[in-house]
Amino acid sequence: MIGVVVDSGTDIPEDIAKRDNVEIVPLRILTDNGEYRDNIDISTEELFEYMENKIPKTSLPTNEDIIRAYTDLYEKGCKEIICINISSGLSGTSNSMRLAGEEFKKEHDDLRIEFVDTKSISIGSGLIAKKIVEEIDAGKNFDVILSSARICVNSKVKVFFTIPTLKYLKAGGRIGKVSGTIGDFLNIKPVITVGSDGIYHTVEKKRGMKRTVSVMFDKMMEFLSDKKEQYIAVYSSDKGESTAEHVKKLLEKFKEKGFKNVLTGTISQSLVVHTGKGLIGIAALVR
Repeated sequence: MIGVVVDSGTDIPEDIAKRDNVEIVPLRILTDNGEYRDNIDISTEELFEYMENKIPKTSLPTNEDIIRAYTDLYEKGCKEIICINISSGLSGTSNSMRLAGEEFKKEHDDLRIEFVDTKSISIGSGLIAKKIVEEIDAGKNFDVILSSARICVNSKVKVFFTIPTLKYLKAGGRIGKVSGTIGDFLNIKPVITVGSDGIYHTVEKKRGMKRTVSVMFDKMMEFLSDKKEQYIAVYSSDKGESTAEHVKKLLEKFKEKGFKNVLTGTISQSLVVHTGKGLIGIAALVR
């Protein structure tokens, strides 16, 4: 049996997360009140309440949590494991998972673990994991699945997102090539993507969230123009009224363009720390 390990920043769809051959390793959230495992020990509402006064930090998964994931899959009979992680340009998680995996393999001669740095974030990484699980179900062999996943990186996955403020990205040191001079007082919002270098880049700037979300949709349609989509997703940081309205309009636009099965969800708490409320993101994986 083939197993899949992901970190919590991949925001994999719920149906994939529940699979017996899938393990999620939680990143950590650090506050003055303590340390919390992503999506486990603290609610998103509690996190937002804390963020009204202070900005938390995030940290890599513990080695213990990583080894536990590998162990659980191995004990279920998974002798081949693919590890899927958010971009190494945005987090050291992939390196931690690799180092722990290499050590674990030394103690298990019959185990093979391979690693995929998605050079993406959130559901952009999660869509690659979804594709892998579906190919496992289809009975494809390990090397074919691994090759397919690596081909997806850069060329077949695209993520765009926008946020009301860059305050949290700057505080967390995740600003990448995004201009930190975009002024909240001008109501200028960026459309951000993850480049082939695995870090954030601004692709457009517009005044107001409504215009920015519209441009973000147009950018995704440009990416999809000459391709056949496999999955499309619309994700957000929260379910507030304004955020929900933007999500609703994006879903309507995709439906008008003939895209009927669009995944929806919210990003993990470890990503919320770096975005704050109001994030709207879209991702696509093409064939």
